[in-house]
Amino acid sequence: MTVERHLILVHTDGYQDVRDFQEIARKVGELAPDIEVFIASNDIKSSVTRRHAGKRPTLIFSPGNLLEFRPLRGKLYAGVAIPKLEQIKRFAAAGLPVPASVEITPDIVLPEATFGSHVVVKPGYEEASHGDGMTLMRREAVRFQPREAYPQGHPGRRGPMYAQRFVDTGPYVHNDRVHTLFGAPLIAFKTSAREARASLEAPDGVLAAVAVKARRIDGPIERELIFDADVLDLARRTYSALPEIALQGVDIVREAGSGQLFVLEANPGGNTWIFSKGDLTQRIKNDLGVERLTDQFDAFTTAAKVLIERTRAEAE
Repeated sequence: MTVERHLILVHTDGYQDVRDFQEIARKVGELAPDIEVFIASNDIKSSVTRRHAGKRPTLIFSPGNLLEFRPLRGKLYAGVAIPKLEQIKRFAAAGLPVPASVEITPDIVLPEATFGSHVVVKPGYEEASHGDGMTLMRREAVRFQPREAYPQGHPGRRGPMYAQRFVDTGPYVHNDRVHTLFGAPLIAFKTSAREARASLEAPDGVLAAVAVKARRIDGPIERELIFDADVLDLARRTYSALPEIALQGVDIVREAGSGQLFVLEANPGGNTWIFSKGDLTQRIKNDLGVERLTDQFDAFTTAAKVLIERTRAEAE
């Protein structure tokens, strides 16, 4: 079969192992001889790759922003940081279930009917991550603070803070993460705290210290692969809200009692290719008790198939 289109996979050193992309390229070659795959380094201009790839209609996939590499032509999918509140607005516009959220401004009012008894105060700027700066508090205690009023090093000094209705996942805090490519799940797992959080009736000072996200830094955690159909379906639908972001790490929580799911964020900046991130990958493998993170949904074959589909439909 004659080559008709090109696919460029853009590798960024330190964020993805180039061998991952080489394996995906091999699978694309086996499944779609009409597509020639190029792997470009994001850290250099990759001039030879750029020149050869530009000879046919092309699709470019980069987990994160393009750096030095600039293609001559093609439909580009690259990660980009998106403010948390903008993500939430786009989720809601797409009909996805999201907790009520609002930026904390001097005139903030949080109706109990909308926000419930407790909220989580979070940083809202683009690159806020890892749960830093998140505080559980009673709804009526939320107050605006100017940036300079926050302690040194607090995320509130870098950008706006917002209040989000607290989704109670139960006494043992847990959250689901589904990594998707064009909405197709690559891996999905639950992270749970092994120590119970304080009661919601605790004093304000105790609540402020509660970890609302299961993180190793806050205490022992455990992880397990998940196959919940409703969680995977919500992760697939989340892609439709941010269709320009091919690679997403979708954070989902399930409310205790009601069982209702809520999507929190999609981590669109591109730092979610977890299959080859050194110590992080090894820790997750150890937590899950698996040898390869790719096995759950045959991640690299899944990636090859969706990239073939997109290249055939959108290369330009």
